[in-house]
Amino acid sequence: MLFVAYWEINEQMSTAERLQTVGKLAQSGLFPPQGVNILRWDATPDGWGTLLVEAEDEAAIHRAIAIWRAASTGFLKFTKTAPAQPVQDAVAVEMALLQALAAT
Repeated sequence: MLFVAYWEINEQMSTAERLQTVGKLAQSGLFPPQGVNILRWDATPDGWGTLLVEAEDEAAIHRAIAIWRAASTGFLKFTKTAPAQPVQDAVAVEMALLQALAAT
């Protein structure tokens, strides 16, 4: 399954603390967790970003987000995660729904 996550870093946490958390997860191999393949991971200068992943199931994406909170309380200020699909696929779904409604 394809998932997209929006995240915001806690600006109240020092850069040193944030880098320590990143290093801890990278060195331990806990991120990305098993069952998660990172397709794209972007960050902005303003401390927010997006993560696009393929995950085996909902539990895998849950682990991918939750590990950051478990590794360092307050690391993430906000996250929003949802299943995703390419726009052309979403348009096809919407068109099929409209056609089904028109037929009733």
